[in-house]
Amino acid sequence: MKVVLILAIVIVAVYAEVCTTGPRDCSLTMCPTGAELHCVDSLCTCTTPAIGSGACSTGPDCHERCPQGRPHCIDGHCRCGHQ
Repeated sequence: MKVVLILAIVIVAVYAEVCTTGPRDCSLTMCPTGAELHCVDSLCTCTTPAIGSGACSTGPDCHERCPQGRPHCIDGHCRCGHQ
């Protein structure tokens, strides 16, 4: 039971890892191949490029480009967040 509890705590810590200055704060978050690590709304977030191209100014601008949801506008480019 202790092992399960410790594992759950680690998973929560990684899923909700906080960043303040950028992705360098994200020492526990690991992204899958093809994804990049970004600091989004002070949380470490793995993202992939959105479908298509184009500029954005806010996440909702990218809604149609992220069919799986979780759109983000990062440095003027649409990116799709992943869990």
